Amino acid sequence: MLAHLTKIGTIAVSRFRQSRDGAVAMTFALALIPMVVAVGAAVDYSRANAFKTVLQTVLDTSLLAGAKDGSSSWSTVALNTFTANIAGKTSATLTPTFTTANNVTYDATVSAAVPTSFLGVINVHSMTVTAKATAQASPGDNSCILTLDKGQPLSHVGLVLNGAPVINLAGCSIRTNTGLNCNGHDGNATKSIAAGTASGCANPTSNAPAVPDIYTDLAKNITPKCGTLKSGFDWAAGSIPATGPAFIRVTVGDYTEYHVCGDLNLSGTGALTGGTPASDVIIVIENGSLNIANNASISTSKTAIVMTGDATAQSKINFPNGNGKEATLNLSPPTDAANPWQGVALYQDPKLTNHGLIDNTWGPGMNFNADGLVYLGNSNVTTDGDTSSNNSRCTKFVMNQFTTNGHVDLNFQQTNCSAIGLKQWGGITVHLTK
Repeated sequence: MLAHLTKIGTIAVSRFRQSRDGAVAMTFALALIPMVVAVGAAVDYSRANAFKTVLQTVLDTSLLAGAKDGSSSWSTVALNTFTANIAGKTSATLTPTFTTANNVTYDATVSAAVPTSFLGVINVHSMTVTAKATAQASPGDNSCILTLDKGQPLSHVGLVLNGAPVINLAGCSIRTNTGLNCNGHDGNATKSIAAGTASGCANPTSNAPAVPDIYTDLAKNITPKCGTLKSGFDWAAGSIPATGPAFIRVTVGDYTEYHVCGDLNLSGTGALTGGTPASDVIIVIENGSLNIANNASISTSKTAIVMTGDATAQSKINFPNGNGKEATLNLSPPTDAANPWQGVALYQDPKLTNHGLIDNTWGPGMNFNADGLVYLGNSNVTTDGDTSSNNSRCTKFVMNQFTTNGHVDLNFQQTNCSAIGLKQWGGITVHLTK
């Protein structure tokens, strides 16, 4: 468009020069002024608008850096970030304003004068642009039980506590990305947080920010080895079995992976690997479930159990179910910071989405104790059994939906998460002010 207008102006000026009629020349001169102003305004406005976009991006980045810092020097962090990012984009010295309300809401604004190239002919030598941003420091996620309830509206109830569950939490909350309902019992939770409505629960908070699923990226560390083999494998606690077609050993860096092709059937009593392994162990179950035998009581140490597959076989955690039947599974995760599975006790590949193959129902004979992360991000879990921290350190159960029935003990702590490397969402979100 600019080229077209320039061409029109050139033709007009040429005709003006060729004209010998004084009246025509005067008339044309008067008509040319608004044309030049219009063309110049379009060019200068476009440049100013482009710089405003740059300014908004820099301000947003700077405010986010300050809000994430959250200390008494947060504004200095924000200003330093702004200065570093605006360098080279303008020769002007810009001074943004950063303010906060109780370290919950953070605001920023900055204005800049953008020099004009054409509008100086009418004495307009610059155009002022302003950028504004607001950062909201949302409550971070320290939940021991988190339901993601993917794809559901806020009105849906993704965490339901039926009956009279006994909840003992230390340093953590229960939380859902939709609604939370404690039917018949308030749950006695330290905090009950819902992105939708928290109904009938102790210490409720409704309309909280949804928690992003920060654990999906762990799946990139899964490399299947079984192919189409799904024969399964039996493992009795006490020692690491000999390898075979359905039990494949792989060394990855400083840790060892054992790939089980099909169901992994656990039995016996004691440490699964016969004691604390010298280095981290990753047990990868491909196209199968984790089955715990009746009366089994099994513990792991420095071990992550990873469940993956091609979505053609069940991928569940099966405890014995029925009168007089029970089993206990105690999990303790890898702690080596160089291991991508650090802090992960059990992980189900998020590419497994068929609820008929991945949903879990646990009976009253189930005792599931875990330190670290138990991630069943797409699984809907219903339990009559007991779940808790294993060594009273730091536990996080993440599921799609969670329902308890009857008298269930939920005992969790988050007192030393850094020691096992458990990662959680920090809770900072940014909203731009238009």
